[in-house]
Amino acid sequence: MVQASGSLRASAEVHSLASVRKGIAPGDASDGASLVSLKNIGFTYGGLTRAIDDISIELLPGETLSVVGPSGCGKSTLLRIVAGLRQPTDGTVVRHDFGRDRHDCSMVFQEDTLLPWLTVEDNVALYYRFNGARGVAVTAHVAELLKMVKLTDYARFYPYQLSGGMRRRVAVLTAIAPQPHLLLLDEPFSALDEPTRIAIHTECHMLLKRLDITAVLVTHDLAEAISLSDRVIILSRPPAVIVEELPIPFGSSRNMYDLRDNPEFLELYGRLWRKLKEQIT
Repeated sequence: MVQASGSLRASAEVHSLASVRKGIAPGDASDGASLVSLKNIGFTYGGLTRAIDDISIELLPGETLSVVGPSGCGKSTLLRIVAGLRQPTDGTVVRHDFGRDRHDCSMVFQEDTLLPWLTVEDNVALYYRFNGARGVAVTAHVAELLKMVKLTDYARFYPYQLSGGMRRRVAVLTAIAPQPHLLLLDEPFSALDEPTRIAIHTECHMLLKRLDITAVLVTHDLAEAISLSDRVIILSRPPAVIVEELPIPFGSSRNMYDLRDNPEFLELYGRLWRKLKEQIT
């Protein structure tokens, strides 16, 4: 489900994906500035339980950042602070304005949020329905998104007629359709089997890079974090602080099916697991 924190002009034409952000590499529009700055963030539940303590993150345009850590360490709380759905107890969140040409922020939750009474194409076009944008441009935009993830033949299907993997693809497309500056993913693939998850990783990574969307992924799956990310941070047990920050060197063009055989992937996995194990045990 799209969480709208800004609006796309309803009268604007929706450009085809072939021309979206044409000629602009990730980060070019920002001149090196961060998209979101978290400075000394802390969060306390009910004034009693300290969940997050002194976390600072600079989220760069066009990058995918994964957040992993022990269960209950505040990963989802941190994500909601980035989204503006929660206010930090301490510290500041600065969201830089990159203009109104694109939607501000979308979020994909772990739960199934597709509207069961709408078809696949109507779910994907939901943002435009609420903003009053209709017509040929929106229809073509939705059709191209469905084509990119091989769902064209299922455009008129309803969610109950889809497999779990297909529903997850539609949920991601629903969030990506407004072409947001920022996409937040809260364990969206955790219920899927491994082959389906890798297939969706391939499609999700391709969409994020092609559309120059900045993303934050919360996940328990270290392989998923490495596969999708440009950078991974590990949080400690509560009150959570960052105990490891690791750049991922595989670049924008990566084969998700071959990554797991890559010795560098295995080395990164081992390093992250050892640091995470310290927090779990």
